[in-house]
Amino acid sequence: MNIQTINISEEYFYTANLKAATALATLGFKLKNPNPVTRTIRNDGKESTVFWFDSLNAEGQKAEDVYSGMTKGGEALEKADPENILNYFRAFSANRDVFVELIRNTPRMVEITTNGKHILIREDATDEDKKNIAKRL
Repeated sequence: MNIQTINISEEYFYTANLKAATALATLGFKLKNPNPVTRTIRNDGKESTVFWFDSLNAEGQKAEDVYSGMTKGGEALEKADPENILNYFRAFSANRDVFVELIRNTPRMVEITTNGKHILIREDATDEDKKNIAKRL
């Protein structure tokens, strides 16, 4: 369980899952004030980031239920309640991941302007391709 009680009146939910944290913020869960984020450099040199939220939002929704819907309980939630907003958040996040990967794997095009002519060439073009294009400018 990702809940920490500071005192009787302060209970916070925390997660290192960026997608769950984004869903919590979108659903109106308030970030812990002060210090809504904890960043730690571990002994192995890796960094971890944890986001801290109130455990309930203004509508009384539990942060741990949102977290479950965004992570391990997502498939069960989709079957039990197909129209639940968390299913849309999960789909949005998955689609975003696909587009980010497409961007990372797509070579950039470099614009070259000579004598008032513009041409685009792939950043990873071969020397032969560059020579052929240069002839056309």
